[in-house]
Amino acid sequence: MLRTLIALAALCAFSCSRHPGQDRRLGQTSFSSSPPGQGGSSRGGDTAGGAGTPASTGNGPGGTDTRAVEETDIYRLDGNRLYTLNGYRGLLVFDLSDVDHPKLLGRSPIYGWPVEMVVRAGVATVVVSDWYGLRPNGAPFHGSVVRGLDATDPANIRSLGEAQLAGWVRDTRVVGDVLYAVSEDYGWSWGTFVAGGGAGVSGGAVGVSGGKSTASVVVSSINFAGGVVQKMGERSYAGWSGVINVTSKAILLAHDATEPGNTVPKTQLTYIDISDAAGSIAERGSLIVPGRLQGWGPDSGRWNLDFADGRTAHLLACGAGWCGNNLSPYVLTTVDFSSADSPVRVSGLQLWIDGWTPAVRFDGTRMYLAPGGQWNGPASTPLQIYDLSDAAHPHLAGETQVPGMVWSFFPQGASVMALGAERGSNSGRVSVNAIDATDAAHPTLAGTAAFGEGWAWTPAAGTFKAFSRDDAQGLIVLPFSGWSAKTFTYRNGLQLIESSAGTIHTAGAATTRGWVERGIFANGRLLALSDLALSVIDYSTSHQAPRVVSEVVLARNTSSALPMGARIAEVSSDFWDNDLSFSTVRVLPIGEADELHGTGALAETQIEGINPRVFRNGDLAYVVTDVQQDVLCSGMSWAQPDGKCREWSQEVQVLDLSGGGARVRGKVMLPGLVGWYWGGFRGGFGGCFPWDWFNGADAVQVEGDALAFRRWLGSTSALGTTGKPQQGLFIVDLKNPDAPAVSQMTLTFDDSAWWGNLVLVGSALYATHEEWIDRGAIDRGMGYPTGSHPTVRYWANRIDLSDRAHPRVASRVNVPGIVIGGPASDPSLLYVTGYRWSGDRSVNSFDVLRLKGDAAELIGTLDFDGWIGRTFVRGSGALVSSEQWGNGASTMTLHQLDLSDPAQPRDLALSRDGWGWLVGVEGDRALVTSGFGAAGLDIYRLAPQAAPVLDRFVRTRGYWASSLSRQDDDLFISSGYWGVETVHLGAAPF
Repeated sequence: MLRTLIALAALCAFSCSRHPGQDRRLGQTSFSSSPPGQGGSSRGGDTAGGAGTPASTGNGPGGTDTRAVEETDIYRLDGNRLYTLNGYRGLLVFDLSDVDHPKLLGRSPIYGWPVEMVVRAGVATVVVSDWYGLRPNGAPFHGSVVRGLDATDPANIRSLGEAQLAGWVRDTRVVGDVLYAVSEDYGWSWGTFVAGGGAGVSGGAVGVSGGKSTASVVVSSINFAGGVVQKMGERSYAGWSGVINVTSKAILLAHDATEPGNTVPKTQLTYIDISDAAGSIAERGSLIVPGRLQGWGPDSGRWNLDFADGRTAHLLACGAGWCGNNLSPYVLTTVDFSSADSPVRVSGLQLWIDGWTPAVRFDGTRMYLAPGGQWNGPASTPLQIYDLSDAAHPHLAGETQVPGMVWSFFPQGASVMALGAERGSNSGRVSVNAIDATDAAHPTLAGTAAFGEGWAWTPAAGTFKAFSRDDAQGLIVLPFSGWSAKTFTYRNGLQLIESSAGTIHTAGAATTRGWVERGIFANGRLLALSDLALSVIDYSTSHQAPRVVSEVVLARNTSSALPMGARIAEVSSDFWDNDLSFSTVRVLPIGEADELHGTGALAETQIEGINPRVFRNGDLAYVVTDVQQDVLCSGMSWAQPDGKCREWSQEVQVLDLSGGGARVRGKVMLPGLVGWYWGGFRGGFGGCFPWDWFNGADAVQVEGDALAFRRWLGSTSALGTTGKPQQGLFIVDLKNPDAPAVSQMTLTFDDSAWWGNLVLVGSALYATHEEWIDRGAIDRGMGYPTGSHPTVRYWANRIDLSDRAHPRVASRVNVPGIVIGGPASDPSLLYVTGYRWSGDRSVNSFDVLRLKGDAAELIGTLDFDGWIGRTFVRGSGALVSSEQWGNGASTMTLHQLDLSDPAQPRDLALSRDGWGWLVGVEGDRALVTSGFGAAGLDIYRLAPQAAPVLDRFVRTRGYWASSLSRQDDDLFISSGYWGVETVHLGAAPF
């Protein structure tokens, strides 16, 4: 979201001046008018409508309603059933009868950003944003979705229907059988090409594409009675942000109503009548007040608005074009909605606040306020309590100082917790300050509890739903994350804080996996819930030393899926090395590839290293992982205190999958590389991204039982022993699976010249290298040409592996581009791709060469406009995609090349609007990413000597496909932490 920064001098729309005696950080001036009715509200605890957790019925205009206002969350605990909405795996249902050993009963995949969920009688109504899918007419849709899921039989969860909502849902509330949502629609669309009048959908790019291009705030109502999801009403308002406060009778909506180009910030308050129990909504009165609603901070700005009693609204808004560092004007506005159709502004109090977005919380007739946090600010923060009991004259009742800065407040009765962080350190800790607010005129600091290391953080800073407390046990539980400078890893888990009788103390912490979102009290245990794991923590013996009893892995970073008849092997690890230093291989029934029923694995084993890549050879799998070692490097500036440096290398491990097992046999380590290198392999194998130039591989399988690796790593060494690149072609001989062997050769001795793009032509291994003809001006530091006309010559190198212990270049032929393949049936033919500029456009060529001794003859060629990706050679043909951009639009073309006559190659192509790359060819199907960000796949049918035909669109689980594999008519898509998705190709498209 982009906002115009307007001069601080542009203040609120009404005249005001600073009071001579105001506090330097939080000052105030005010105006008032006589209200038409009684303002204010009686003081009470947290309410769902205004300030927190328990439900409130509210007594707004129109009388009393007995329906309760219910908060939603990403989990629900119903007896011994735990329902969680996981960012990777969708809805998960657990049995907690044996709480120390939670059992996954089943799941229902849903992909997007989890927002909220409510569960009634085993039926879950889930809300997901950033959701890509199809409209009922087959057109693509990007927005949010509300889906009803019948989980009464958790092993077979079924969808009861869904409602699509515009934009990104910011907040929800449930009243009776109706879910109310406020979303922000940025005006983007999922640009598409629809083939055959809706018979197929293809591609697209996120961006403003026709239709409206301005942001709007949308309020929707969805009836989910009996699990049947039905949208009942929708209201849209031009503007940004969007905060709702809900009673049983009404929604008070606040959104930024500042006109484009206007320096005067404004907020619109709108009363929406929701008294109809079926869910229809009706707009009543509306009023524009001074100041801009700040729709960020905790709970998306929710605590800047109060409407707990259903009559009186309080809003704290930014009174200038920009409220940030130093003193900024804010406006506390009170509006009387006793007459829902004719709201009246009762008072306005101007406050001068130092720092960024202030922490604010309304609670009955009080407002708690602290200036926004700055890490380098003063050691303490003023905490103020405002008395709102007289709507016409809100005023500062009292204040105190609390250590550090404040992010958010958690009031309860006569006390309030201020959550924030310590200041004055490069490793800020999270802090919880307990304030005794019994006497609002004289609040006192009762105590402080601090914890964490390495810029520690807690999700409770973003939502009150992550602040768990059990007053009967005197415990507060906060999920946390921080970076450990000792172990160079993230430290995540649950922090226990003891709080009773007005005191507060830091207790122990339990370390768990993943970014923990919630800490849940359940059956005498604590459950740490992250997207990666559900951890059970025993805190009953000692609050100072809680311990992890068990852990259920919820999501694995699955990189490969290997179908094997009635079974499938799935390989996973943690790419970033934050939580795991190993990879896992699990064997599942083929029908459980998606892991929908919680039946578990048939076999499981761990192997050394992370970031696995898998090559298949019958019942054997060759798994290549990154393995970290420490080597002596004392004297180097990056050496650790013990004089060692971190070294990464690759280990090849042979995995025997026969008989339904997963057994590690032989393994071998390649020579290590010191230093960090982010290429295809972490340790230095690879060139550009996971593949090298034009997506040729940095590691290939040769002759079934051998692997070839290409290394090229910079021109410096962490050990300081050489200034030359570390390069070489490595061959791993796996003929004896119990004793693999490694050999090495050098393909070129020119350290400044590129080489790579390993490809197979039939069974022969080829690599391309370049030779400088005219180097131009060379920057010796990086070895890249900076002259006006540098020129290179390309050479195709065929590698002789007849003696794998001594690989060598068998032949070297000058070619007009980079080798990308060749037909297995004729080893005398090579396919190469070249690149050139033709006027103001780029041209890629596909060239067919005939090898004749030490020379190559060009016998056929095709030119492609735009940029091309990886080429897949299949039989007497090949497939490649190209992408063009022009006139504000992109076009993807899928080229099926008929090479049955090498001298006359034919291009049988299909073009469509949008963005996409060919990522795989599985039998008679070609798979192309659909849209920018690879949010799905377009699947094309292939036939000999015919152009590709669009078959279907598949929304992938997650935002990318790590690997693709096929068995019969089933396609298995591995999508990292989102797991494996099975696509039945035999089914009718759409």
